[in-house]
Amino acid sequence: MNSRHVAFCLCPGLPLFGLVSMLEVFRHANRLSGSEAYTWSFLTEADDIILDNNGLLLHPSTPLANAQHADLVLVVAGFAPWDQRPLELMTWVQSQALRQAMIGGISNGSFVLAASGLLEGFAATAHWEDFASFCEMYPSVRARYRRWVIDRQRMSCSGGAATLDLAIEIIRLDLGDDIARRVSRQMLLEDFERSDQQVAPRVYDGSHHYSPQVQQILRLTDTDIDGEINVQKLADKVGISRRALLRIIKEETGTTPSQLINQRRLERARSLVQHSGLPLVAVADAVGFSSQSHMTLKYREAFDTTPAQDRKACQSLT
Repeated sequence: MNSRHVAFCLCPGLPLFGLVSMLEVFRHANRLSGSEAYTWSFLTEADDIILDNNGLLLHPSTPLANAQHADLVLVVAGFAPWDQRPLELMTWVQSQALRQAMIGGISNGSFVLAASGLLEGFAATAHWEDFASFCEMYPSVRARYRRWVIDRQRMSCSGGAATLDLAIEIIRLDLGDDIARRVSRQMLLEDFERSDQQVAPRVYDGSHHYSPQVQQILRLTDTDIDGEINVQKLADKVGISRRALLRIIKEETGTTPSQLINQRRLERARSLVQHSGLPLVAVADAVGFSSQSHMTLKYREAFDTTPAQDRKACQSLT
């Protein structure tokens, strides 16, 4: 592939990990592919020096007036993103969107993009701490309660370790599975070996108690929790037969792929029910249920209470 230029648009108070983790993945991709697959630049509003959320001074590498066209533009923002109004920076980002560049938000960069109208009609996510506010402030955005989302020419991630997941996915899409796997291994993201001293739990808890193959299946279901993933698509992505996939999932988790997806969906729904003021119909949509009534039915089966009752009980404790 030709070299891709990545423009990082930095907002004051940004989470440094979200920036550095992307850079490290791109750096390793260049080294392991033996090519300059990625170049990058750093842009700020009005070319000003900014502070990250640790108090470190960050300098733009390029004045906005001299910024080259980018293939991928990533807006990095942290706490209180609704106070961010980088008008000059976002005018430049909008110009790149018109050129069909891929536009993305890291952590709460999605707020800045949504405020600029760049996420209208697109699926996107934001940091989970501010996800409810994101839904309420930008109802025209298809908010998804997921670690990361890619929807046509837009991408976003919720920050933290999800930034690494998205970065590895970018490498996979651009450079293929082998380079992505090698970068992942270099970043020490390779799955841990299953320990004979540790009994694997019979439910999906996101731990490393499963074989690498099952962990890959769980990651795939997790990233498409509200999509159209099914057993055959999972089997194709993992490179095994449908029968083999069903067998290993049953052996290691005691359940089926559809049950795993439903369980994860319910975990995310309960988090929003208990810790946000989102309308329940919006909660159902954000985590991929077909309707609020469908969510309520599954919620009662799993937790022996309805979403409304659960929210009321949590509010009475605060």
